[in-house]
Amino acid sequence: MNISFRTRLFFIATLIVGVVLALVLGLGWSSVLTVEVNRLNDRLCMEARRIATQPFDANELPRLEADVALKLRLGSVDQVMLRFDARASDGRAIEGQSSTSFQSQGWPGAPNTDDLEWAAARFAAEPVPRDEGRPATPRAPRPDSEREPPERHAQGSCSLASFSHQGHDWKAARFDVPEGRALLAADLVSMKADLQGAVKRALTLIIPLALLLTAAGAWLLASLSLRPVNRLRSAMKSVTKNALDQRLPSAGEDREFKALIADYNTMLTRLEASFHQASRFSADAAHEIKTPLTILQGRIEQAISRSDHRAIQDDLSGMLDEVGRLATITRKLLWLSQADAGKLALQLVPVSLTALLDELMLDATMLATDQRLSSDIARGLTAQGDVMLLRQLFNNLLNNAVRYSPPQGWISVRAELLPGGVRVQFSNQSQPLPADLRARFFERFFRGDPAHNSGVEGSGLGLSLSREIARAHGGDLTLESGSLSEVRLQLTLPH
Repeated sequence: MNISFRTRLFFIATLIVGVVLALVLGLGWSSVLTVEVNRLNDRLCMEARRIATQPFDANELPRLEADVALKLRLGSVDQVMLRFDARASDGRAIEGQSSTSFQSQGWPGAPNTDDLEWAAARFAAEPVPRDEGRPATPRAPRPDSEREPPERHAQGSCSLASFSHQGHDWKAARFDVPEGRALLAADLVSMKADLQGAVKRALTLIIPLALLLTAAGAWLLASLSLRPVNRLRSAMKSVTKNALDQRLPSAGEDREFKALIADYNTMLTRLEASFHQASRFSADAAHEIKTPLTILQGRIEQAISRSDHRAIQDDLSGMLDEVGRLATITRKLLWLSQADAGKLALQLVPVSLTALLDELMLDATMLATDQRLSSDIARGLTAQGDVMLLRQLFNNLLNNAVRYSPPQGWISVRAELLPGGVRVQFSNQSQPLPADLRARFFERFFRGDPAHNSGVEGSGLGLSLSREIARAHGGDLTLESGSLSEVRLQLTLPH
C-alpha cells in the first residue's frame, strides 16, 4: 500500500504517544493502587490498635464490625474480620472469657494467622482517647458486674500481612499489646472496585480527549515537519527555463534543512549556467551558419543561371534544395534557442486566425493530392500574435499532417471559440503509434519509427518549434489521447 510520508509520520507519532499513554496509565494504576493499599494499611493499624486498646466485649461485636467497615470504606461487614485474643499477666491466652476475647463469625474459616508472613508496619502508636470510634449517644450506667474493664495500655506494635480467602485478596493487621493481640482483616475487593470505577469514569472522559489531542498533535507535528519540504517542492515546481534565477531563502530554517536548501540552490546555479551556455552556443552556432548558407545559396543560384549543361543544372538544383533545407533547420534552431532563453521576439498585432487558416487550407489542398481534407473553421477568430510565427506554427502542423497521413487517408482541421481563447485541432490518420513514441512526440530531432518515415522529408524540429511558438503566445500545443491510428494535436491560444 502506497501512503504518503505525512500519513506515515502521523501514524508513527500516534503509535508512540499511544504506547506512552498506555504505559503512563499502567504505571498510574499501579501507583494509585499502591497508595490506596498504604492508606488501607494505616487505617488497619489504627483500627487494630483501637480494638487492642479499647475495652470491648462480644456483645458489641456487630456494632464494632459495622463501625470498622465504615471507617475502612468497605462495602459491607462481610468484607471485614476482626479478632481479639486476651492474655494473662504471664502472656498466656485466657480461655473462656468472652468479655475479653472475641472474633468475627467468618474468622474460623480464615487461614491460621501464625502461618502468615507478618511484616512490621511503619506506624507510630499513640494514646487513643477512650471515646474514639464510640457512638456519641451516652449509654445508661451498667451494673458493677457488667461494667467495662479498665482501658488497656495504648503502647504496642503493628504488623501487616496478606492472604487469600474464598478467592479474594485480604489485607490483615496485627496489633500487640501486653494485655492481648488484636487481629483485623479487610477484603480488598471493595477497594479495587471503587478504584476501578473511579478510573473508568475518569478514562471515559480522558481517553477520547487524549486520543483527539494525540491525533491533532501528531498531524500538527507531521505538518510542521513537512513544511520545509513542501516549500522546497513548491520551489522546484516553479523552476522553468525562464525562471532559473530563482533561489530559495534559508533564513529561519533548521540546520538540516538549511544544508538541503543550500545544496538545492547550488544545483540550480550550476543548472542555470549550463542552460545559458547551451542556449548561447545554439544561438551563436545558428547565427554563424546562417550567413555562409545565405552566401552559398546565392552562389548556387548564380551557377545554375550561368550553366547551360542540363546535368550540371540538375546537380546544382539538388544542392540548392539541400542548402535550403539546411537553412530552414538553422532558422528553426535559432528560434528554438531564443525560445529557450525567453528571448523569442514577438511582433504582437491583431491577427485574424480564421483568414490565416483559410489561406493555409487552400495551400494544403494542392499538397494533399492523395488525402481527404476537411475543415470546420469558425468565423471571426482573432488573437494577439506574431503573424510570421503563427503562420509558421500552422504551416508546421498542416505539413506534418500531410506528410504522415497515408495515401487515401483523412486530414481534419477544426477551429472554435472558447470562453478563454481559441482552440484549433489538427487531426490526421496515421500508422499505429505506440505509447512510447507518443511520449517523445515533441522531442527535438525525433522523427518516430524509421519504418513509418521512409521517404518522408523533415528535420524533427517542426513540432517542438510549434509548441514553443504556442507557449510564447501564452497558449500550448498538446497531443491528445485517442485511437492509435490517429494523431490529434490541439492548439490553444488566448484572445
